[in-house]
Amino acid sequence: MVTAVVDVSIAGWFASSTISKLIDKGRSYCKGQKSWQSELDRLARYQPQIQTLIYKAERSHLPRDPNHPLYKWLGQLQDAVEDADNLLDEFEYRHLKKEKKILKFALRAAPHDDLLRRLREVVKTFNDIATGLDTFAQVLTWLDQRFVAEVKGDASQETGFLCTENKFFGREEETQILMDWLTSSDTNKISVFSIVGVGGVGKTVLAQHLFDHEKLRCFRNKMWVCVSHTFDEMAIAKKILKLLTEKELEVHTIGEAQRALMETLSTKKFFLVLDNVWNDKERERWENLMKILRHGGQGSKILLTTRMESVANIIVEVVGEPKMSLNLNGLGERESMVLFEKYAFIGYDPKDYPKLQSIGNEIVKKLRGIPLAVKTIGGMLNDKPHDEFWSSVLENGALNSDKETDGIMEAIRLSYEHLPPEVKPCFRYCSLFPQHHEFNREQLVDIWISVGIVSENDGRGKDVANNFFDTLLRKSFFEPKDSYYTMHDLLHELAQFLSKNECLCVVSNDSIQIEQSIRHLSLRTSNILVLKNLSEHKYLRTLLLYCDIEDSELGDVICAALRGFKTVRYLELSAKHLRVFPKSIGKLIHLRILSINSTEISKLSSCVCKLYQLQILEFTSSDCSKGSIPSNLCQLLKLKRLYLPSNAITMVPHIGKLTSLQVLNGYSVKGKTGYDINELEMMSELRELLITNLENVNSPKNASKANLTSKKHLLRIALRWSHGFENIGDKNESDKEVVDCLQPHSNLTDLFLDGYRSTYPPNWLEAMIVPNLTEIQFSYCSSLERLPPLGQLPCLKCLILENMGALKKIDLEFYGASHSGCPFPLLETLELIHLIHLEEWIEDPHCEKWFPLLKRLVVVGSPSLKKLPSVPTSLKELELNSLEITTLPEFKQQNEGSSTNQGPMFLSSLLIIYCSKLTSLRSGLFSHPDKLTSLEELAIWNCAELVQLPSKGFRGLTNLKTIRIEGCMKLILLPMLLPKNFFPPSVQQVMMSSCGDLVASLPQLLPDLSLLSLLKLENCSNLMSLPAECVLWCLKSLTEVQLRNCQRLKSLGGLGAISSLKILVIKTCPMLAIEPQVDSIEESPKNRLSMALDKLDIDQAEHLFVVPLRNLYFTKSVEIRGFSSMTTFPDQWLQQNAASLHTLGLYGLNSVESFPDSLQSLTSLKMLVLHNAFRLARLPELPESLEILDIDGCNEELAGTLKDGGLDFDKVRDLDVGIFGVLTESLINQWFS
Repeated sequence: MVTAVVDVSIAGWFASSTISKLIDKGRSYCKGQKSWQSELDRLARYQPQIQTLIYKAERSHLPRDPNHPLYKWLGQLQDAVEDADNLLDEFEYRHLKKEKKILKFALRAAPHDDLLRRLREVVKTFNDIATGLDTFAQVLTWLDQRFVAEVKGDASQETGFLCTENKFFGREEETQILMDWLTSSDTNKISVFSIVGVGGVGKTVLAQHLFDHEKLRCFRNKMWVCVSHTFDEMAIAKKILKLLTEKELEVHTIGEAQRALMETLSTKKFFLVLDNVWNDKERERWENLMKILRHGGQGSKILLTTRMESVANIIVEVVGEPKMSLNLNGLGERESMVLFEKYAFIGYDPKDYPKLQSIGNEIVKKLRGIPLAVKTIGGMLNDKPHDEFWSSVLENGALNSDKETDGIMEAIRLSYEHLPPEVKPCFRYCSLFPQHHEFNREQLVDIWISVGIVSENDGRGKDVANNFFDTLLRKSFFEPKDSYYTMHDLLHELAQFLSKNECLCVVSNDSIQIEQSIRHLSLRTSNILVLKNLSEHKYLRTLLLYCDIEDSELGDVICAALRGFKTVRYLELSAKHLRVFPKSIGKLIHLRILSINSTEISKLSSCVCKLYQLQILEFTSSDCSKGSIPSNLCQLLKLKRLYLPSNAITMVPHIGKLTSLQVLNGYSVKGKTGYDINELEMMSELRELLITNLENVNSPKNASKANLTSKKHLLRIALRWSHGFENIGDKNESDKEVVDCLQPHSNLTDLFLDGYRSTYPPNWLEAMIVPNLTEIQFSYCSSLERLPPLGQLPCLKCLILENMGALKKIDLEFYGASHSGCPFPLLETLELIHLIHLEEWIEDPHCEKWFPLLKRLVVVGSPSLKKLPSVPTSLKELELNSLEITTLPEFKQQNEGSSTNQGPMFLSSLLIIYCSKLTSLRSGLFSHPDKLTSLEELAIWNCAELVQLPSKGFRGLTNLKTIRIEGCMKLILLPMLLPKNFFPPSVQQVMMSSCGDLVASLPQLLPDLSLLSLLKLENCSNLMSLPAECVLWCLKSLTEVQLRNCQRLKSLGGLGAISSLKILVIKTCPMLAIEPQVDSIEESPKNRLSMALDKLDIDQAEHLFVVPLRNLYFTKSVEIRGFSSMTTFPDQWLQQNAASLHTLGLYGLNSVESFPDSLQSLTSLKMLVLHNAFRLARLPELPESLEILDIDGCNEELAGTLKDGGLDFDKVRDLDVGIFGVLTESLINQWFS
């Protein structure tokens, strides 16, 4: 195994800052006490040396031996620094406490003051530690020299162009993208493309696969250079020269190399791969290299592989061309499993080991498609084909199982080693959260600062922490997912591996021992003894406590446990059965973040109001009544963020005293002292503000006291009136007078107006006083008759107008047509929702750049709007919903008559929903199929009058992936007249429901869809059979079929020919069950289907006897609903699938009184679900493999047999059992008789 290297947990800035403060505080606090001034002076002399040594340690390659004396010395230093930091924190707390009592803060200590005693102890400790400075400085110098020598002599990372894989798995789409780029006739002289991905994802293998591809013979000059960690443009130039000339040339300077290469490359078209590039900082070196390469012939290509998005960004800056990159994700699950089986089952037939296959499938899912990990783990498992060993790998993590996984760890760790030292602790801290955790950027940044990983740095800590987050994001440690971020499983395992001495994440019902080196703890338990046995910890800074414990002692036990963690800065407590607020929290004076959620606590204790250092407070409660929030909460002057239940903010009087508050959502104006709008006057740090009940503002003059104009940090503001739905249409011009006096600072970026009842918009919005607005939303502004000239806002990216009943016309004033320039220059999203009286939307005839960057357009619920304007060519998403248009809109042409010269548009998603007057798709957008080649998703729902699809179908939509047609009962499609490729071959999902005679054309629509993965047919009343084998056999990628409410379906046709099928759902298809049943299932090998379903979900057990389901042998999960009696129990079918079946769900067992004991022979079964088993008195014998038993609905007798001491308790003693919905006999007879 790779030995865990103890990282330097203490940051240089932290130690330096703390020691400086300690010296200053000691001198001011102990003036006149000369007995130990010399100790302070001595520490001041040592401080620069300590700081230098920590700085060097952070940047050195430390020894692998965790017992090396250097680590002990660094550990002692870290303890001393944190002792000092905690002490300084107590000084600050004492100061704040005295301020609260309006007492003069004593700058000098009494001789026997406890703080003075501890201060002297800390200073003495530092001086003792400092005696080892010289020795350890020499050790670090020696280690650095040895590491440099190792790096110079290590050529193991060098790569070449020859592919080491004899078979290339997956990557068809990625290969096609790169091949299109490589073979394109690019007008640029040099084109650069970057492949970005985490270590081991297959970047180099993909580049190798392309390098010698037969289609690239157009490149007579092909070069492969492994760049690796040191970006030396001179060395790279020499390698290129050698590859081009096939000899070593004597060049000694970069100038000589440039001249030699310019002569050699001049006008030659080349393909260059720069593999494993890390340099994302030294732009000058990149420019030196690109000066040479720009002399190549037109159409030359440079392909980079890198782990870091920042490398792709810097090359774009240097080249000066649009960014072209591919973020390489893991292989698909199917390809990963094929690759895994190639290595894990060498010398074995996987089908002979169904249980190992099942475990292997779960292991592969955790590896998330990283080929290096899949191959390495597969090879390791090949040596030990045993259930127990494979299960341990699954449970313990891939990187903690065997020394053979060292290669994965080293490959991934390289990315970590290239992080700046100050960013490394931020990455390691992420190990505290579970795998697949969804990181909120702002929350994580606040946590880093609060626990001391990032310095507050005189208020600049937020900027520093955000920069650190950006570094991790650029270097691919985080993956953006919508509004949050995730971390790859292997990177998460790396973080756990590196932080094992400082971060501990435990899920356990057994007592745990927390080492004193641990600074951050996450504990999840359902055993109260674990909490009782927690021992005191002197240095803990983070405690995340999650308890699922129902015990009357819980409150007292948690309260007692928290007393042992006095230095905690971040406490999160989640205990759903906790009813009383732990009073010991009030003693945790170092707390910066307190989060109490998912509890039954209804009242926030007043002891919280003594946590003067608190910066973030989160308290959630389902029952937040009057008095549940302490009235003196405004004592927390350092509070920056306050998250309370929506109605609780209104209970906090004088909230204006919280002058550090940055977020205030839900401030309700009550028009009385302590709750008026003028409370906002001094809250100058606000970033986000939601004000409700603005109808209670007494006068415009009073509104002006909120002083919003001076709040330069305020970026988001929501102004809401609560007039009540019955008065929402009433005009009220006083709303405008109030809002005019609530003019925000020009820095405002987001504006929300809700319930505004004036006819005219605010003056400051019409006058463009807030030019930095990026998002505007008007909701229920029911009297607003005209819009301000929003088109002139230069930064506006999102505009949403909803429920504005008085708006009848969008005219040229909306664009600001009287002004020069392009209206809406940056707008990306435009949503018009329920503008029920909108009759006309005028297009600006003089504007060539019509919404030049618009990507998303949604028009919903405007029945009076009969025609839409042209849509811009930049559009990616278009939704037309609940409209009475008769034709689809056209694309906007840039110039009159220039349509033939325009290329494809960007539209990727088109939703046409409830357009009741639309009869044909043969005009508008679909009259130009060549403009729709980017379209990937097409949904046509509930267009009741739609008769005609485009005459040539959708074959011109060459990237179309999803087709969904529902509720279009008048659609006519004649099979004999269908052109070839009516649905293009690119389609991956087809969903049809209530769509006239469209299903009759399935035999003509499906054969060419080789990429089809999902086929869903619902409410298809005319469907009697699925297509024959000769049609379905072609669907090589089809993995899921759903058949729902097809009342006349009698046959599954050639379904058995789909060998790739993994999921089959059949619901409410009653005619299938009428097919004659068979008494037995033939065991002939020729009847065995190769189809191995992962999931079969049916609502009638009789379906299992229908061809081809009767011939299934490798099904993994089955859900059967609607048992009428045990006569339909599919005993024989379950036996023939026993080797693979791991999940069985039996639903609707209302009349079933017993099960056959043959259930015991399902030797792979892990989970059994029984639903509505109200007549079942005893459980049958269960298989030994079973782990989980869920019974949802049963009688009291059965529930009693499963309790400790019950007749069947031994059957379930070792299982995870869940029993829900236990009914009495009388209720069962009443409901199910």
